Amino acid sequence: MPRRQFALLAIALVLLGPAVYSLTRSAPAKTSDVTLISGGYRLDKIYRSMEGPWSIQRDIRLQSGGSAASFVWITGLEMQVVDATTEAPVSQEYFCHANLSFAGKTHVASRLFTLAPGRLSIDLPPGFGVPVPSDAPLDYLTMSLNLNARNEPVNVRMRTKLHAIAKDQSGAPTKALFRRALYVLQHEGPSRTGGADHKSCNAKSMAKSGLGCGEWIKVSTPNGSAALVPAAGMTNHWTVPTGHHVYTTDVTPQLDLPFDTTIHYATIHVHPFARGMELRDCTAGQTILKLSSQDWPDRVGVAHVDEFKSIEGVPMLRGHHYELTTEYDNTSGVNTDAMAILYLYLRDKRT
Repeated sequence: MPRRQFALLAIALVLLGPAVYSLTRSAPAKTSDVTLISGGYRLDKIYRSMEGPWSIQRDIRLQSGGSAASFVWITGLEMQVVDATTEAPVSQEYFCHANLSFAGKTHVASRLFTLAPGRLSIDLPPGFGVPVPSDAPLDYLTMSLNLNARNEPVNVRMRTKLHAIAKDQSGAPTKALFRRALYVLQHEGPSRTGGADHKSCNAKSMAKSGLGCGEWIKVSTPNGSAALVPAAGMTNHWTVPTGHHVYTTDVTPQLDLPFDTTIHYATIHVHPFARGMELRDCTAGQTILKLSSQDWPDRVGVAHVDEFKSIEGVPMLRGHHYELTTEYDNTSGVNTDAMAILYLYLRDKRT
């Protein structure tokens, strides 16, 4: 079999895995799923990260089948890119990112889930969930992109299913998770043609609308004050020259752990030409997580990123020092935009 055909087959098998799993796994507890369909997005030219058409669905309420429970558990979500007219599934390459957030909030706790290229579904481990007040309004943002030139425009929508279950329903989770988004950060440089500095993903205006793929957060400092992340002069959306590059950031302040805990789910958000991300416990001298990214073999774009899922969990200690690293191998021949975010779901001992 020619090498290119073999690579395409490998990608197809990787992407088919979640679908096969969903058909073969045992029946889950009864949930109150909510299906959301975005507006239509016309892709008639190249749209890079943060440049494509987008929309927000506001004031989403998670109904719980008449239950009077004080909160519901969100156990995951799954999305498909579909034709804007027929709603038949089309290539996921037209997807930039999606954010599910508490409506009108901009602090770190407001963002509940983010989907990204190569990871269009999150399914938390059995028994775990993110608790959300039953009466809390949610916002859901989706954005498209198009990294490859085409002869004709493409019109798509994003169809998403949120998986939720009331706390008093049989089979509801019993273990709460909280989310941390950890960023590899770089010093902001002058704007360059083809780079990402012209539309930084952490711009405050984007954070206020929920548009950004990153969030501005406040973290505690050793002296008891608060600091803003990313700090002035730093960005989570930067330019990568041609060649192989490794970028590392101390993420201990971003973790801002309130107590010792465990990781039960993790995935990453990267751009094309990324090879993966690694979280290291520098105090213990060991790698905690290592997640890879795989591009399409015949076009520009991220086809698949790994996820980590565990019922037992991986320990994260409040007194330890942690570093986050991402590797890029830019073979395009020109500068490319880049980012690297690690999404963690950790055991919340307060719930």
